[in-house]
Amino acid sequence: MISIKTDRIRQGWQDGLLPAVEKQRFLLCLAAVFLWGLAAHAYGFLRASFSHDMLNALVVENVETYWKMQLGRPGIVLYRRLFRGLIAAPWLLGILSLLWLSLSTFLTAKLFRVRGKLFPVLVAGIMTVNLSTVAMTATYLYEMDANLFAVLLGVCAVFLWDRYGLIGSLAGIFLVAGCMGTYQSLFSVPVTLIMLLSIAALLRGDSAAAVVRKGLIGIGMLLLGAALYYVLIRAMCAIKDINLAMDSYNSVEQASSVSVTARILHVYQTWASAFWNPGASHVEKAVLLVNVLLPLFAFPCLLVRFFRKKGALPEKLLFAALLLLLPLGMNTAQLSFSRDIHDLMKYSFWLFYLLCLLPFFIPAAENSALPTPAWPRVVSVLLVLVFLVSNVQTANIVYTKKDLEQTATVSLLTRVMSRVEQTPDYLPGETPLVFAGISEDLQAQLPGFEAYYDITGCESSSLIPNANSSYNYNAYAAALRWLLNCPVRIADREIWTEMQTDARVLAMPCYPADGCIQRLDDVLVIRMGETIDPEGGLS
Repeated sequence: MISIKTDRIRQGWQDGLLPAVEKQRFLLCLAAVFLWGLAAHAYGFLRASFSHDMLNALVVENVETYWKMQLGRPGIVLYRRLFRGLIAAPWLLGILSLLWLSLSTFLTAKLFRVRGKLFPVLVAGIMTVNLSTVAMTATYLYEMDANLFAVLLGVCAVFLWDRYGLIGSLAGIFLVAGCMGTYQSLFSVPVTLIMLLSIAALLRGDSAAAVVRKGLIGIGMLLLGAALYYVLIRAMCAIKDINLAMDSYNSVEQASSVSVTARILHVYQTWASAFWNPGASHVEKAVLLVNVLLPLFAFPCLLVRFFRKKGALPEKLLFAALLLLLPLGMNTAQLSFSRDIHDLMKYSFWLFYLLCLLPFFIPAAENSALPTPAWPRVVSVLLVLVFLVSNVQTANIVYTKKDLEQTATVSLLTRVMSRVEQTPDYLPGETPLVFAGISEDLQAQLPGFEAYYDITGCESSSLIPNANSSYNYNAYAAALRWLLNCPVRIADREIWTEMQTDARVLAMPCYPADGCIQRLDDVLVIRMGETIDPEGGLS
């Protein structure tokens, strides 16, 4: 007995935190995520290209922190202090992002109880190389690592629910709240995983009653986690004297007057459009073909395998209901508020490819139909690989686009500031500036890159999109500060907004014509663009 106990202690010491088999599986997931991630995103992690919202968050200051609080995301503020500091250093953020994805992939592969090495490699690709991660890396790298940490929190919550039932779900409540407190839209990740695991349980032969009982515990965990998040947000607002942003598409307090029926239809339309119109792709037609063929191979195998079981009407009804409701679970952000959502909020959409792999990897139940033939599995895996390789190409092309745009923007700002500094009575850092609109040269799409403007954050050919709007009035200051090390004083928001439609500004010629820079009242106005945009300013 003493010898056996000693052997167990020795084995436990050798295994460390994980048994040897689990270590090998984790190392496989780690290697797969880093291989997929570096192939797709290394260009983004290793370049110093800053645009869009990242200009104002390259170094986190009080304004950025306060804005995150107003959006109901205090988790990202805490995360920055714990893991990465206040400077958005691309390579560090990339490594942290891939580390969180490795852990998420490892836990997700364990959740589905699939043996072998191929499944974790495919899960790693789906979670690492999709349009959401491409958009994050290209434009929103400053919060990519925090967003993927929120994904990890959601996956951990589901893991605790799946492995430890009610007790694990009690701990999972806090992880769900943490996930939402970092990025609310990623609440859809644990929702989607619970639905997929319920489908997998039915495929393995679990009874409808057992799946419903476990599912209700999961729903309770999700609802209590969301409630805890909301209570904590309200407490934070009361303590910090913060007012939540009420009418921002990405705020916890956004409201919707759309009927429930219209909202649900909108959710399904958005979900279907993400797969039917994959415009942001290196090979658009190939990806569309994948999105058509993959369900045609996977769903018949999924349905035939399940519905050929004898009896089990409750299981069949539950199975059908889960499949029909899955798009709602994947798009909980839009379901809640019926606002248009962007690529960062669609991360759970891409788990649809994981659903298409389930009939080929989940072991069949004893009373199910004959095992699925090998050829549909081979074809489906190849289709998923086509999707992933295409996204690797898309990512690298998008980062090339961003680099070209940064070079052009820096060149333009250098020439503009050279003219500004030659203006009589201009005092660097003291004279308030107003940039009216955006240069026409930077509004034209780069030839050959047209499809990639559909990706969130890539809609413009300038690093400063919609800089004439009052929302982005300080974007020029941030670009000049970080890209040219040329601190300037920008006129306050009210003056900036008024000048966009001032008759004297409308009469000025656009850069680079003579007279494009004039002193009006107490500010120096640089007219960059010609036309009036829908926001009422110049563009």
